[in-house]
Amino acid sequence: MPGQLVLASASPRRKELLEKVGFSVKPMPSTVDEERQLAEPAETFVKRMARTKVLTVVERIQQTLYPDGETARLGARLTREAPLRWVLGADTVVVLGDEILGKPVDHEDAAQMLLRLQGTEHFVLTGFCLYDMRKNKEGIQAVTTQVRFKPMTRVEVEKYLSVGESMDKAGSYAIQGVGGYIIDSLVGSYTNVVGLPLCQVVEMMVEMGGSDILPF
Repeated sequence: MPGQLVLASASPRRKELLEKVGFSVKPMPSTVDEERQLAEPAETFVKRMARTKVLTVVERIQQTLYPDGETARLGARLTREAPLRWVLGADTVVVLGDEILGKPVDHEDAAQMLLRLQGTEHFVLTGFCLYDMRKNKEGIQAVTTQVRFKPMTRVEVEKYLSVGESMDKAGSYAIQGVGGYIIDSLVGSYTNVVGLPLCQVVEMMVEMGGSDILPF
């Protein structure tokens, strides 16, 4: 049986994606300041957020194992006493032109996002970070998917918002839900738009020697 993969996220969608392909996932959400720095490029931002989430969780695990601060034998102790070796974190944003669209703050904010996206192309960026606690080694990558919305009126936007799946989604839509019908076309990773580019994540796991968590 594969070892557990610690997911530094509260996202049920990322957990579901990983479990669907067979991973044993242990959610350990990380609360960090997700404020974008002045003029910070979207790719830099999502990579920084993913890495910050992961390192926060790694520190929490280390403090649990070594409350006195002793970390010299951490690798050996992780091997003997805990199956927690790998930590994965991610951050997803929608980019329209030069602007990053995150999660809406309220109903009107969500409506305005969808009205701006309708009939146009935008990009979904997910940065992810994989950390090997045994080797203190990390891998970071960002994946981009191009998405085009169908044209939508305000009435259609309101009907979609009434479904109730928009408020916790970057860009105010869920491609894996009812929002799938408003996607006219897509170029790139579908799971990246859901919240985690599975193909690239697994490739990184293989490159970093993560055979103990691979489900196949």
